[in-house]
Amino acid sequence: MQHLRSNQTTRFKAYFFVLLSSLIYGGNVIAGRLIAGLVPPFTLSAIRVVLGLIILLPLAWPQMKKAPKPNKMEWFQLVIISILGIVVPYVALLLGLQQTTGTNASVVFATLPAVTNTLIFLLYKLKPSKFQTLGMITSFMGLMIVFTQGSLLHLLTFKLGVGELYLFINVLSIGLFNLLGQNIMHKFSSLVTSIYALIFAAIMLIPMGAWQLKSSGWNVSMSEWLIILYMGFLAAGVAFFLNLYGINKIGSGKASIFSNMQHVFSITLSVIILKESLAAYHWIGFILVISGVLLSLSKSSQKVTSN
Repeated sequence: MQHLRSNQTTRFKAYFFVLLSSLIYGGNVIAGRLIAGLVPPFTLSAIRVVLGLIILLPLAWPQMKKAPKPNKMEWFQLVIISILGIVVPYVALLLGLQQTTGTNASVVFATLPAVTNTLIFLLYKLKPSKFQTLGMITSFMGLMIVFTQGSLLHLLTFKLGVGELYLFINVLSIGLFNLLGQNIMHKFSSLVTSIYALIFAAIMLIPMGAWQLKSSGWNVSMSEWLIILYMGFLAAGVAFFLNLYGINKIGSGKASIFSNMQHVFSITLSVIILKESLAAYHWIGFILVISGVLLSLSKSSQKVTSN
């Protein structure tokens, strides 16, 4: 009985952490929209990684000293999840937000569960249920409505916008990261995995960020520095760890589905802070995407999501 209560407490804690992570990431979309174009994307990504390390490394250091040393294959896995979970998503987010709205970004990001379930099928050969398949199709339809602005003419002459393409690369990369990150955490804790991923990301991003800063330059105000600090300390540091903790405890499938509250948060904040208006096609597309998520909740693949 006590073991059952402990498991329930751990799962509740994991869901709460994923929800809190979603709130921070929802705000990160707005922050990225406000700062996009003012700071070179590789430079801002490098700053975010360094700030994330500053806040997490003191917390992780006791675990780092006790953790086993990764073998060659595990080093390779840590580099891969660093690329998929940090380098590609950070840069793709900033490039995408330069050319599309926060509302459109929220709808694109809401396809993460459908993308994750598709990757589970492709990588693990686990066939999705009928409801999951229907959920993926429904989410895709919602995404297409937003991309084409609900116009048949736009559908017939459809061309994926560059901004939305970058954001979809962000989603695809995070979907792969969620699956591969879950595997490495069978040996390393969420916090230790976060530190390794951030360190490798810093090694890759700092030289590129310095080069881009030298070639383009920047000039930011105090309020813009506060936005950068939010994207670094909270999004790159705290939210990244909280999301990994949730993946470790409840699995990538459930974590990605539950984390869709991020899109509710980011759309709400887009309207309040960015003063973006919601057209009818936004509502229709978002309702279809969320409906697809709810359909996908019908039994995520047990072999992948159980820990």
